[in-house]
Formats: sequence, C-alpha cells, structure tokens
Amino acid sequence: MRRQLAQHVAGERIVESWADLERITRPSVREFVEGTEGTRILDVCRWGKQLFMPLDSGAHLLIHLGMSGRLHLEETPHESSTEPPERKHVHAVLSLESGHRLVFTDQRTFGELGIAPNRSFLAGKGPDPTDAAFDPEPLVAELGRHRVKIKAALLDQRLVAGLGNIYADEVCFLAQVHPATLACDVPEDGRRAIVAQLRPVLEQAIAAGGVTLRDGMYQDMFGTSGSYRPHVYGNVGNPCSRCGAPIDHGKLGTGKSARSYHFCPRCQIL
Repeated sequence: MRRQLAQHVAGERIVESWADLERITRPSVREFVEGTEGTRILDVCRWGKQLFMPLDSGAHLLIHLGMSGRLHLEETPHESSTEPPERKHVHAVLSLESGHRLVFTDQRTFGELGIAPNRSFLAGKGPDPTDAAFDPEPLVAELGRHRVKIKAALLDQRLVAGLGNIYADEVCFLAQVHPATLACDVPEDGRRAIVAQLRPVLEQAIAAGGVTLRDGMYQDMFGTSGSYRPHVYGNVGNPCSRCGAPIDHGKLGTGKSARSYHFCPRCQIL
C-alpha cells in the first residue's frame, strides 16, 4: 500500500477533504479536514502498520487500516468531489489536484485516520524488521523476558512493529515454535530463529501484495487481491507443507480479546 501511494499520491495537493466518523478520526473530523485540505503530500512513509504522509504544512496525515480498512484511488466523477461515493462504509475522501480521489472505507471501523503536528505518534512503537537499521539481538533478548505466549509477544507493537495474526503465525511455523509457548520458555535458539524469519516473511508478503483470504476483504488501491499464501493461517485441516500433518488451531485469551493461532502439531512441539 505504501509503495502504491508513493507512486500515485506523493507530490499531490489535497484540494478537498471529507470525513464523517469521529471515533476513527483523530483528533476530530473537523481538525482532520482542516489539517489536510489545501496541503501537499510530500512523501509516503510506513513504520510497522502505521502509514504516514508528511505534508508541506509540517503536519502528518496518518492512516491505519486496522482489520478491514481499505484505500481506493479513483477518478473524480464530478467537479465537487467531497461528496462520498454511493456505497457503504466510506468514511473519508481526499480529492487530489490530479482529478483523482483517495477513498478510505472501513467495514468494521477498527482503522484510524489522523492529522498529527509531529512524529510523536511513533513513540513507543517497537523496531520494524524491514528497516535497514533493524538489529535482531535486542529483540531476541527482550522476547526472553516476557511471560506471555510467544505469539502474543510478537503481536505487541511495542516490542516489534508490523506483525499481525497471519505473519505471527507464519514466523512461528517457519521457526518451528508453538505459538502458545511462553516467550520466556522459548530457548534462545528458538527466539533467534523466530527473529531471523521476521524480515524474510514480511518482505515476501509485501512483494506478493499481502494476503487476501476467502472473505476477499483485503485488496490493494486498485482492487487487486494479494497472492501471498500462508503456511498455517486459514489452513485448518489442510496438510502441513513440511510434514503433511493436519494444521490445527487454538485461542490465546478469552472473550472478545481472544486471538486465534494456527500451527502444525507435529512440527511445532516446542
């Protein structure tokens, strides 16, 4: 998504802005519209799951897709383009001087839009494994200090930025570590194997355009599905690509905060 935005949106001026949902817009709909309208997008950046665009005003436009957020780049159908498209779940429209508009939709409204005066929104986020300066050693040590399940630790954006459910399962599978093992109980060589998989897994997924599951929810800015195929996530009952055993699943936690995990019961016994 960042690469597509950089190619098609960087350098554009935002002619008009529209947003409608206070609970996903920071600090408010009014401030988001006022802070973006009339500004020029200088660049498109990403840290972990956070997309941010430096503006010529000195502020930053923030977009977090969450679980179901999507960005579409579309032709403006008429001269006044602040009016949203006639379809469900549209929560923001940025009309660009090129005649295109950037449309943000979010069915489950777990995503976020924002305008920030500086980069304080990055404070507290962990290292991004795709960053050129990423150092694996501090993360290997840090994981060993946490008494939570290793998958929960990998999902903690304060420890490492960028992994969600799918890719946390992927790195555990490739490192042959059970996702429900306490992080502090994973031997150093297991933690080292997990950390070694972070960059390759994320880079392969980015190159493939991400993962589009059977629900078809994730697509890129032009409606194309991702072609990355997870080894375990979404493959319950299918044979393991390594040993042939049926992929199994479980849950971390209870209630609404519970997170699923997927694993091979034969390969991931640690």
